[in-house]
Amino acid sequence: MKNGRAALRAWFPAILMLSMLWLPACGSGSDASTSPTAVATLATDTFGGSIQQNGTGVHSFTVTSSGYTLLAGYTSISPSSVPALGLGIGSWDSSTSSCSLNISQNDTARSGNTGLNGTPNSGTYCVRVYDGGNIPAGVTASYTLQVQHY
Repeated sequence: MKNGRAALRAWFPAILMLSMLWLPACGSGSDASTSPTAVATLATDTFGGSIQQNGTGVHSFTVTSSGYTLLAGYTSISPSSVPALGLGIGSWDSSTSSCSLNISQNDTARSGNTGLNGTPNSGTYCVRVYDGGNIPAGVTASYTLQVQHY
């Protein structure tokens, strides 16, 4: 037993020295040439208004992070005699304050459902609310809608 302890004592400084050289190589695995990835933040824009037969309403919003899902839909439509409204996403032109429905639209978007979805690039967009043929004459439809994006 004494010989085993003596051998261990003799090798201990060498083992300690090797472990001190080896441990720094076991770092966190991060590479100085890579940078941390930014985390996109979910934004929820809520818009409301009212339109009459053949009417429209337009609201603009800005997508800051490309490549993430966008969801748009009505959270409420009233009165109950209006079962659905049109909903469209387009490009917002700030110089003319106009919304060009060139991306997607749904003539019969209902409350409580996702009316539109997609994966936009960053930029300024608009959502257009319109009568898709569901508002009776003399009726004013009120709506609340949400657009979730990054």
